Amino acid sequence: MKKVMTSVALMALASVSYADIDLGLDAFCNSNGTFQGTVIFNGTNYLRCDLPASIAVNDTVVLAKNSTLSPLPIVWALPGIVLVGNGHLQNANPSTVDKTVLKIEAGAQIAGAADSNSALVITRGAQIDAQGSSSDPIVFSSIDNDITGSGEWGGLVLAGYGESNACPSANGQDLCEMEGVASAYYYGGGKYLDETMSSGTLEYVVIAEGGHEVAIASEINGLTLYSVNSSTSIKNVHIHNNQDDGIEFFGGDAGVEDLWLTCNQDDSVDWDEGYRGSLNRVSIVQGDNADHAFELANNPDSITAAPIARGVVTNVTVGFVGSTAGSTDVPLKLKEGTDAYFENVEILGYAGQACNDTSSAIGSSSTAYTGDAFNTMEYDCNRIIDNTSYMTLPASTSATGFSAASFWNAPNCD
Repeated sequence: MKKVMTSVALMALASVSYADIDLGLDAFCNSNGTFQGTVIFNGTNYLRCDLPASIAVNDTVVLAKNSTLSPLPIVWALPGIVLVGNGHLQNANPSTVDKTVLKIEAGAQIAGAADSNSALVITRGAQIDAQGSSSDPIVFSSIDNDITGSGEWGGLVLAGYGESNACPSANGQDLCEMEGVASAYYYGGGKYLDETMSSGTLEYVVIAEGGHEVAIASEINGLTLYSVNSSTSIKNVHIHNNQDDGIEFFGGDAGVEDLWLTCNQDDSVDWDEGYRGSLNRVSIVQGDNADHAFELANNPDSITAAPIARGVVTNVTVGFVGSTAGSTDVPLKLKEGTDAYFENVEILGYAGQACNDTSSAIGSSSTAYTGDAFNTMEYDCNRIIDNTSYMTLPASTSATGFSAASFWNAPNCD
């Protein structure tokens, strides 16, 4: 492999040097992929460049929008599971783990092989630096010639050394394995807790057409965050038409701002394993037969496992746009001991069906309950009084939610 050194001088100030590694692969792919010829991708001719199964160079690798040798743009293909770093290995130590940074330029296209569980997995210690713009977002989709599918590839996975109550650091063992990706891929700080290490940056990123079924009832989420820390920056993300959940958190305390979730077929937001982060400014659009807008749990195996999940959810609009009223599950499903905080939430288009099921959410067995789960809630569905002592949905009142248009024009829900 080759290292390219660059120095930049600004207005007679001191030079700043940085290094990028190339992987020594095909020149048409800027030496970072294997050239597979030209393909028609979303109506345009692209160079198809397949990424290797493992990228672990302890330096920065750049996935550019364009080739340096061709006027055609590049589509970076995921032929299967692509691992960045080596933090998926059991007992990977944060002080010595590979710290590769995968930098994706604005406007770059990343595409999973069609009808496969292809996925991009940023392992513990590694980072993704994916900073698009409102006019030139980074798009993850499948390799076919449209963007209307679902379940055609896997998804984007980030893993960190944060806390998960499924394998708590107090036990001192590295036992948490990812689901729906591959066996023996580990996450979390069960043995080496590090709640400061960042998994990178996602900004102006689209994730579409994912959720391929790996096994029966086992799919990959659009965006999966395994014990990811709040030092990771995630904002302006649009997840569309995933066959499984739009976004799921397994522990950690990552925060997400400016999130659009459209036409996802399972839950739009899912958390468990003691998630303690925040979601602010969220727009959810559900079509027919979707599951919950929010399905939130503490731990399915131990409802009192610590830390107790308590995400903070603010400024949200949930809307149903399907043709069959009542075909979705209840918008708010809180279960298995979770706590939560919601404020300024609109839930519209669900008239005639139940709003909530909190019957198995946090209860008197936990000392962590704060008593203020729902605040400023506007809804047209029917509230269910099923957890009167701990988590009662208040009467509907005026809320503003989050009505900003996405930076990306999503296809309509089927």
